[in-house]
Amino acid sequence: MKVPASIEALLSGPQYKWVVIGLLFFAGFLNLEDRVVIFSVLPLIRKELHLSDLQLGALMSTFLWVYAACSPFAGYAGDRLPRRRVVIACLFLWSLVTIWAGLVTTGGQLMATRVVLAVAQAFYVPASMAILADCHDESTRGRAVAILASGMTLGPILGGGAAGWIGDHYGWRPSVIILGVLGILLSAVFLLLLKNVEVGSSDRGKRAPSAPAAGFADTMRVLLSIPSYVSIIIALGVFSLATWMLVTWLPVFLHDSFGMSLAQSGLFGNFSISGPTLIGLLLGGVISDRLGRESPRNRLILMLGCYSLAMPWPVLFRYADGALLVLASAFMFKLFRALAEVNSYPLIYALVPPEKRSTAMGVSNSLNTIFGGAGALVIGYFRESFGFQSLFGLVPLLIAVAVAGLLMTLAVFLRRDLGRVSNVPGVAA
Repeated sequence: MKVPASIEALLSGPQYKWVVIGLLFFAGFLNLEDRVVIFSVLPLIRKELHLSDLQLGALMSTFLWVYAACSPFAGYAGDRLPRRRVVIACLFLWSLVTIWAGLVTTGGQLMATRVVLAVAQAFYVPASMAILADCHDESTRGRAVAILASGMTLGPILGGGAAGWIGDHYGWRPSVIILGVLGILLSAVFLLLLKNVEVGSSDRGKRAPSAPAAGFADTMRVLLSIPSYVSIIIALGVFSLATWMLVTWLPVFLHDSFGMSLAQSGLFGNFSISGPTLIGLLLGGVISDRLGRESPRNRLILMLGCYSLAMPWPVLFRYADGALLVLASAFMFKLFRALAEVNSYPLIYALVPPEKRSTAMGVSNSLNTIFGGAGALVIGYFRESFGFQSLFGLVPLLIAVAVAGLLMTLAVFLRRDLGRVSNVPGVAA
């Protein structure tokens, strides 16, 4: 197929790296929304398919377990196969599965779609984040990460509201099928606009040449031998645990403790989580690139500072006696988390060789999912005995451990670990 001259100019111009981020923004939007759309119309699905509360809970938990188990291997596939093909293939496949979910007639069939969806989607984040690093160097990685992550944040906000409205008027199936069709159309756009980007092309001249492809076990051994990488993904996991506590239980807490309606608790609860995340990502991306482009060390300092500023808010949340203070505490906690974490992925890119970045992102994605699921489960198990506020108020203890690990990384490991992958004279570590 002949590519129009205008598109050819776009693909070969210096701004193409932002075209890639635009494509990944929309794919990320669908990635998250296709994952959670059924929960926007869950009452309708429960009634039509005659599902129990246990079956409803299993729809998400099964997805998380399969997704976490597949993510490291899916990440490795993004290092061994052309990343463009991995992204396009998984986008097309998960969109087909989403259409399938809109056509099911039994709970068992719906559960099967969740399993296949988890496998397909596990390939997206590692490969897409690795493509981002191949296109963007240290000067723009913070903003690129912020834009990509914003798409994944906006998916449940905008898509969930639209799915709910469509469900109220036309039933639950149309919104699910429409999302799947949009994904297939987007995969066609990807075929046209997404080029093969050479692995490590944005780092050329700044670090040692890529090593030959290694087996999965050898790749994991290399990643786990980088203390700075390990401490960063553990810190990400701790904050994922806290975030899933809020995402899963904050609306319920607002409804039960302050007499809010379901509409009010859903609106205010989700706004206090998603609103600050968007603000923190976009603002943090600019700050990260402004201060961190000279040295990855500056990004770690920013990450440490913002994580430390996030620490007091769960304590305030624990002792809050009104809905406004609860929401303000959640808002500030999520704001500082987002400001911190927009630095984490550029740091991982700097620490991990280009040919292992997809695997590195897959391992981090898996750990985030495991920690997040554990956070939601802990609240569910102990909420009646200790209360949601008391349990969330213990989060700073975990944050303190994560911050201590990052401080040790800054003081002891970071410079050495950066030197392992960047031994080109004159490159700052």
